[in-house]
Amino acid sequence: MPTPHQSDTKRKHRLTRLGFHFLFVGGFAVFGGAWRTSNLLLILAALIIGALLMQWRWSRKSAECVGIKRRLPREAFAGKPFRVRYRFTNLSRLISVWTLRVEDEIKSLSEIESGVAVSGVGLLTPQQTLISYCDCLITKRGRYRYGPIALMTTFPFSLFSSRQLSEATDELHVFPSLLTLRSRWRQRLASRSGGEATTARQSGAVEGDFFGLREWQTGDSRKWIHWRTTARLNEPAVRQFEQQRRFDTCIVVDAFCPPDNSDHHVETAISLTATFLTHLSGSPSNRMVLAVAGDDSRAVIGGGSIAGKMRMLEQLADIIPSSQPQLNSAIEKSVQVVGRGQDLLIISPRSLKEAQQESPGLARCLAPWMRTGSLRWIDVSGDELDRWVVPARRESSALDPDEPSGNTNTTDNTNTTDLGPSEYGQSEDALAPSSGRPDP
Repeated sequence: MPTPHQSDTKRKHRLTRLGFHFLFVGGFAVFGGAWRTSNLLLILAALIIGALLMQWRWSRKSAECVGIKRRLPREAFAGKPFRVRYRFTNLSRLISVWTLRVEDEIKSLSEIESGVAVSGVGLLTPQQTLISYCDCLITKRGRYRYGPIALMTTFPFSLFSSRQLSEATDELHVFPSLLTLRSRWRQRLASRSGGEATTARQSGAVEGDFFGLREWQTGDSRKWIHWRTTARLNEPAVRQFEQQRRFDTCIVVDAFCPPDNSDHHVETAISLTATFLTHLSGSPSNRMVLAVAGDDSRAVIGGGSIAGKMRMLEQLADIIPSSQPQLNSAIEKSVQVVGRGQDLLIISPRSLKEAQQESPGLARCLAPWMRTGSLRWIDVSGDELDRWVVPARRESSALDPDEPSGNTNTTDNTNTTDLGPSEYGQSEDALAPSSGRPDP
């Protein structure tokens, strides 16, 4: 790892409180020895000043010969712990470095929440590289900046504190929190009021898994004929496959938030959208378009790729609620991306009737999907949310059997930093660092 440049690295060396005490005693010994011509006091003063000089030199060299690099996780969700790793490298060939502590400043770009991630290593031998980590918990979505990094040590006597401050910063998108969906949410999402599948479509020539045998029907492919059964029954029999279905859906988030109300329902709508996208992006045959209607309107296309999933989740992390969201503009932008062939799913903190009353042109914009029955409106502010999501009070006893529980085991060698409000819309910091050791 290259040594940090002098331009982006600042170093500070100062006395600790114990160091000031030593300096006072040393000054008193020098003055007393000179006044009383006492050799013992002069020897004591020399020992104290020698200890201060050795501490200053050792701690300064220890801080200067260590390089540090931060590694952020690929994805982080609000309310779910994630791990930030720090790589320590001792560039010296002779000096071992002891009791290193790193403090990494965390700040929201909205300047609301802030905190510090704390980690460190006990011993770093010459030319050695160790990786330490800090487990962070951020309870509110958004974009956060990590840095600058402060690397410090007070070894060996805690008389001097040597600090190396690196101005290197990184940004991390904290995605919306994920909800626990009910077990049959896919069937419910793929059906409409008439009972026919609209979002679930045949994925093309892919046959799928073998399901059984059935009699011949007009239009069946000859390659599906099971010749052994046909010869035994003396009539054509074909293999039946389980249809692989593809969700071809445009999801629109209505980030409507009245000025006099909290944004709890808006955050629920955003979290539900993030949960749908996270599950549907796991299949490469699915194709989704995300349209955002908030302080501004945007549309991004995604699919079964990790890059598409990350783009959509980043858009959700950056949503700014508005009392007058441009819902019509968001739908039009989604049409410009893929056309009107997709089903339309709108997740909103208000009902369709309320949205049409506040936006007179919305009914005309939704007319093509309403005529074909390919529109679904989910109002998260009412009882309809319980049809999709397991209530929080019952998550421990009614988890989806197909979904992981999401529990995170925390060992005694992690540093935990909680950052952000405990409820959406509030602003309070909760930082709880604990002692840590580097990864083996």
